Amino acid sequence: MTKVALITGGTSGIGFAVAEALSKTGLWQVNIIGSDQEKGTKAAASLPQTTFYQADVRNYENLATTFDQIFNVGRRLDFVFVNAGIAGYDDHYAEESDNGIPPKPDLSVVDINMNGALYTSYLAMHYFRRSPESTKGDRHMVFTSSIGGLYPCALGPVYSSTKHALIGWVRSTGPRLWKDGIRVNAICPGVVGTPILENDAFESLFPREMWVDMQLVTETVLRLLSCTEMVDGKGMRVGSDEMHSRALHISGDTFFFIEMPDFHDEAAPFTWNAMMYGKLNV
Repeated sequence: MTKVALITGGTSGIGFAVAEALSKTGLWQVNIIGSDQEKGTKAAASLPQTTFYQADVRNYENLATTFDQIFNVGRRLDFVFVNAGIAGYDDHYAEESDNGIPPKPDLSVVDINMNGALYTSYLAMHYFRRSPESTKGDRHMVFTSSIGGLYPCALGPVYSSTKHALIGWVRSTGPRLWKDGIRVNAICPGVVGTPILENDAFESLFPREMWVDMQLVTETVLRLLSCTEMVDGKGMRVGSDEMHSRALHISGDTFFFIEMPDFHDEAAPFTWNAMMYGKLNV
């Protein structure tokens, strides 16, 4: 039976590349979501078994209606790629010349990268649970974070904060959702050639030889969807039953599983267990 994928930010960049890779397998009905009708229609027309839906991830009602339309076609949902995002390198350090109240900062990057991702995740949970029982364990939610979600980014601190938040969300919700047969993971690519980076200023900061090949990103996502054991660039091996709640840093020509920080005293693991599971011991 054909599986159903929903990809936000699917009309270009990483989202479109993953849509293309899935559509070529012939095993997926791919649904790409974006805000630009013309771009989305053109993107979907270039791929087999792909449909475009115009929606704004910042608008919950709009996004929820789109999820419902997609689900009602095949009465199932197998993969949600929480990918929509913008770079958002506004100058958050700007100094004003007078002593009055400063202008309101532009936090649209938070609305898209974080709020939109949380809306998407919330809706994905609902429709995964309405999918056939046989799909449990093979339901996937993959978030696009960033190297800027693993390491600080002074160039774009608001952007970096949203990407850190996504990793926190994956690690916090992943164990609980795995009980519902939903695998939640995050990819954290380095610099990838996408429309938001294709200008001279970025190339002066990040020479192309440092960029991550788009094919590596799509291959990593498809490997996550395969539900099989994966081995990273340092030889760390993660079995199928443990393939959830993970952050994968994609860099160079490989990927690396990034673990949570170590505990440094006896109190920390007890505190964490209480935070995660509502009890002191697991």
